[in-house]
Amino acid sequence: MKKWIIIIVCIIVALIVIGVLHEAGYLNFKWQTLTTIFAFLASPFTYLKNKLFNKNSPDNVNQLIKEAKESIAENQGIEDNYQKNISAKEAEISKLEEKVNNLNKKLNKVEQEKEYTPTYVRELSAEEMAIEFEKLYGNQKDD
Repeated sequence: MKKWIIIIVCIIVALIVIGVLHEAGYLNFKWQTLTTIFAFLASPFTYLKNKLFNKNSPDNVNQLIKEAKESIAENQGIEDNYQKNISAKEAEISKLEEKVNNLNKKLNKVEQEKEYTPTYVRELSAEEMAIEFEKLYGNQKDD
C-alpha cells in the first residue's frame, strides 16, 4: 500500500512539473504527437490550477468590465481632444489658403500691371514722363 502511495505522489509531482513547464512554454514542441502527449499530461495540472485559482470569478469579470469602460471613456476624451486639434488646424489651414488666394490675386494684378507698363510708358510724352519720374523719385534737381 505504501508503494502505491509513493507511485501516485510521484505521478502527481511529475504531472505538476510537466504542467508548470507546459504553462511556462518550455514544452511547445513542433511534433504534434509529443505535444499532444504533454498537453494530455499537463491537463490535470491545468484543471487543478483553474479550480484553485479561478480567474473567471464574477468579481474579476466585473473588474475587467469596469476597466474596459474606463479605458473607453479615456479614449473618447483623447479622441475628442484630437478632433478639437484637427478642427483648429483645419481652420488655420483655411485661413492660410485664403491668404494665399489673396496673395495670388495681388500677384496676378502686379503681373497684369507689368504687362501694361511698357505700353503705358511708350505712350507718355516727355513732360508726363518727367512728372511720373518726380512722383517716384522726387525732384533730383533741387537736392
